[in-house]
Amino acid sequence: MHFLQRLEAFIDWFVPPAINQDAHARKRVRMFLISHLCGPFLGAPIWLFLWVNDPNPLPQVPILAAQIAAFWLFPLALKLFPSHYTALAVISVFNLSSAILWGSYNYGGASSPFLVWFLVMPLLAFFYLGSGPRIRVIIFAQIAIGLMAFYAAFRLENSFPSRIPLDDMVEVGIISAFCAATYVFLMASYYSSVVDSQSELLREIDRHQETMKMLTLAKDEAVRANGAKSDFLAKMSHELRTPLNAVLGYSEILLEDAELEGRGEQIADLQKISGAGKHLLAMVNDILDISKIEAGKMELNIESVDLDALIREVEATSRPLAAKNTNAFIVERAENLGTVHVDATKLRQAIYNLLSNAAKFTHNGQVKLSVRREMREGGEWLVIAVADTGMGISKEQQESLFSNFSQANPSIAAKYGGTGLGLSLSQNLCRLMGGVITVESELGKGSLFIIHLPLGSDDGAPEDDGSSRAPRKDSRERHASLSTVQHAPDKPQTILLVDDDRAFLELAERLLLKEGYSPIITDAPESVLQIVRTARPAVVFLDILMPGLDGWDVLATLKSDPVTASVPVIMLSVLDDQQKARAQGAELLLTKPLDTRKLKQALQLARRSPSGPEGNGRLTTVTG
Repeated sequence: MHFLQRLEAFIDWFVPPAINQDAHARKRVRMFLISHLCGPFLGAPIWLFLWVNDPNPLPQVPILAAQIAAFWLFPLALKLFPSHYTALAVISVFNLSSAILWGSYNYGGASSPFLVWFLVMPLLAFFYLGSGPRIRVIIFAQIAIGLMAFYAAFRLENSFPSRIPLDDMVEVGIISAFCAATYVFLMASYYSSVVDSQSELLREIDRHQETMKMLTLAKDEAVRANGAKSDFLAKMSHELRTPLNAVLGYSEILLEDAELEGRGEQIADLQKISGAGKHLLAMVNDILDISKIEAGKMELNIESVDLDALIREVEATSRPLAAKNTNAFIVERAENLGTVHVDATKLRQAIYNLLSNAAKFTHNGQVKLSVRREMREGGEWLVIAVADTGMGISKEQQESLFSNFSQANPSIAAKYGGTGLGLSLSQNLCRLMGGVITVESELGKGSLFIIHLPLGSDDGAPEDDGSSRAPRKDSRERHASLSTVQHAPDKPQTILLVDDDRAFLELAERLLLKEGYSPIITDAPESVLQIVRTARPAVVFLDILMPGLDGWDVLATLKSDPVTASVPVIMLSVLDDQQKARAQGAELLLTKPLDTRKLKQALQLARRSPSGPEGNGRLTTVTG
């Protein structure tokens, strides 16, 4: 085994580096080298026999010996002239043909035992050079010219030289046949190994193709399963949020009544009901968002955002969370934060999740929010840090901190609650915006979470061709149209509620009556066009998921009618699809469940709107 390895290394020494890079050419060159290194050893017994048995061996035997020994020069020539392999192979075949015909002419003529080697010549030629049309012509021409010269020499003398009687050449004939067979055997064995390796490669390719088919089928099945999961989550989200509308809405109504009437015991109970409903809603939202991110369906709604205003809003929402566990809440913001172009909803959600965690796991300590813009290599970045003096996180627990349904310690879920989706969702949202969340923490000393977001160009806005700015311009124009609507001060604004859920309609009706509006409710979306044409409303709140005609169909119908096209429409849905809502002509989209805060914001927008020439003082809202 060691000898064979050294022999292969010796053969490979002659292979030019350029040919080594081509596996197919390398196999041919190796065959060329093996035949030329071993061939002279097999031909030596022939010329030695002739030297001993020929009474006058000069000059025919030395010429034959020189032709046989010349094969050893070809590996060296290939080493020196690697780019001339084809020419060397052709010359080698010519040399073999000349040696065979020279030996046969001088020893036996047409009956020479050496002519058996002539059958080896085309075999070697095709091993060396392949079987291309040009090679076939060259080899056939060499055979034809050689045999014609052989016959011409015979005709010139009318006989072959008689140097050794044929009866005395039986032994050398056997030796010649054996050497030729051995030579062919060696070459055929090597060629067989090459074919076997190619066959194994083909079988491996077939196995890989079969594996690829199985993987493709598995991928298709996974895509179908993922689609089914997304459909299931969307439907379940709708089914869960529909009763949550009633839970949150009625609890808020009852809570307001209880506060007005001073029923202290009921206030505490109602606050617990409202808190539980909001917690369930947050969990449903997180699961749906994670599903959309995994399915690649989460879209960014890039808009111009005033960072100072955004931080003030986050501060107002988060300060009660920090105070709940008697924590000090500190906000540090750099001067001139200015305006950036980001998805405000997703950025706000990521910051709120970090602050919520910090406030939950810190008691009698400090929670600090700091915001700054920072120049780095490649552009400007927004850096938002949330630090706390809470329990801290170990290095081992940090490794799985951003995984779905993962918490730093299993005991945390039992003590503090939570699904373990907040950090994972925040990280995914930041990555969707091109950023990342990093963490630094030590047990017993607190944690530091930092959001890094690239701002792109000088003002933080990513460059585009203007298409992304068009929807915002259209949105401003639609809000401008909303502000031109006036209503008579002596009439309450009329609101049309359209939903297939009667419980929600009753709840929304009560909320609107408490706010001083005159609601119109219907669960028949096909009647919306007639109602809008008759009532000429100022705004339409339109739900999306309804049987038969869905909200998009109703919106398209309203916008295609000349009488109702100018009526502003606000969509309501469990799905967050702001871009589609804008593209189809809606003012904005509010996600359900629709609580009092969201409803008041939408109605305040309408209340601030003076009436236009086509309005009659009524505000139309289609919800669901």
